[in-house]
Amino acid sequence: MYSRLKTSAHNKNKQEVSDVIGTSNHKVILKLLILVVLMLTGINTVLITQKYLYSDYHVVALEQSQPLFHTVSNKFLSFGLDSSLLRNMNKLPINQEKFVNLARHLSPAYVRVGGTAADYLYFVKISSITETTTEKSNLSKNKCVDGQDITYFTLASDDFLSLYKFTQKARIRMVFDLNTLLRNEDGTWNSDNAREIILFAKGHGMELDWQMGNEPNSFFHVFNITVSAEQLAQDYCELRSMLNNLGYKDSILVGPEANHMGDDQHPGQVYLKNFLENVKDCIDYATWHQYYLNGHVAKVKDFIDPKVFERLPVQIKTVSESIKSSSQDLSMWISETSSAFGGGAPELSDRFVAGFLWLDKLGISAKMGVQTVIRQSFYGGYYAMIGPDLEPNPDWWVAVLYKKFVSEKVLELKMPNSRDDLRLYAHCGAKSNSAKSLSTATIYGVNLSKMQTKIYLSHLSQGAKILSYILTSDELQSRNIYLNNQILKLQDDGKLPKFKPKEINENEPIILPPYSMIFIVIKNAKISACL
Repeated sequence: MYSRLKTSAHNKNKQEVSDVIGTSNHKVILKLLILVVLMLTGINTVLITQKYLYSDYHVVALEQSQPLFHTVSNKFLSFGLDSSLLRNMNKLPINQEKFVNLARHLSPAYVRVGGTAADYLYFVKISSITETTTEKSNLSKNKCVDGQDITYFTLASDDFLSLYKFTQKARIRMVFDLNTLLRNEDGTWNSDNAREIILFAKGHGMELDWQMGNEPNSFFHVFNITVSAEQLAQDYCELRSMLNNLGYKDSILVGPEANHMGDDQHPGQVYLKNFLENVKDCIDYATWHQYYLNGHVAKVKDFIDPKVFERLPVQIKTVSESIKSSSQDLSMWISETSSAFGGGAPELSDRFVAGFLWLDKLGISAKMGVQTVIRQSFYGGYYAMIGPDLEPNPDWWVAVLYKKFVSEKVLELKMPNSRDDLRLYAHCGAKSNSAKSLSTATIYGVNLSKMQTKIYLSHLSQGAKILSYILTSDELQSRNIYLNNQILKLQDDGKLPKFKPKEINENEPIILPPYSMIFIVIKNAKISACL
């Protein structure tokens, strides 16, 4: 590490690097003597060393000979459309070319059509419908819970077909959430309506995947109904058998869509574990929901607090332990997630400041082996990536850049003097950015500090080319997002603009401004795992 910095001291950054390692031997010796004294007094010298020796300089290293750390789905970054949007299909702009185009820019991806409303949706094979009665619904008599309408509604087959055609035009794959609260008198699942949907889908040549229910461990809170994990597992196995028999043997089935992971008050991991112990081989991925904050009370400071960011790895570890203890060999999806529950936080979840949690979530999830992350939501609510004006919010741009620069191949990034407010991750570069004879790596992440940070890249291959893409805004709560000081906007024809990088000399630091995000593309990285 020191040799890397000393090399830099011979170029125009000599003074900057000298501040880190000292311009003469006596300065280095003095610093080391101070650290020895501190060690003898029992003070935590790790933190002292980071501040005193390294200041705001951070050395990051990508070993060229390293194996892949993980490989995630090529649809790792996916998104959702809430089932509540199906109540008013005429207000859902799936037939507008601009809407389709915005979704297509995030392909390949899953679009999960699901949510609380999925458990009071009833499918009918007619083209125009009138909500007549709730006699088919055995749900709670409550009309509103946590601001959500929980009355029964119907989805016409023509609307279902239109929804599928939208996914085809956008080149994304639908995961449809079936109603699990249609119950027989003995408490077992009444699968008649699900069978109608599946038969209709097969009859129209639809290729899609499936799930059933939404946050079943919270049914009592929402609907005043309880479905045990054991019963739900039995229902899932019935659904798997039905899918196999009706032509969807190759479609994936995911569940149980549990929430409150790692929550001492509402231990969703217990429900998940019991479900997995009983579901046998009936599902393909274990799914759960994740939010950092309560959208009704969240503040700006929560979106840049490293302690908030650290909640996700704890939750992923909790879910991993539940899966392992159930003796199931399954990977996980975070199948519904955003910054804040309750529809998001007004003027926060759809603003630049939300991008930090979003990009960091992608980095942590990939690093910990989560196969797919489904963002709630593409459209609708304060946490939407697309506003009601059909203009992209900052998180949509973050997602687009992630798709452009980051592949499913996860690498290990070494940061010997890391801080909790500088959070970086590494992958092989996306194929579109890799020449046949070269390998590309991408480092990405966030600077949560109010101070600028300097990043030095070590262990670079000879001839490596470093391209920097830095995201900033005029203020944290702005809808504007800038790439290398140029505002990001779609072209008039809906195409993406050219993303112009800043080329960095290998001996120069990359200067990351306060409250910013970054993608560092390293061409000719010569990392064997990326070839």
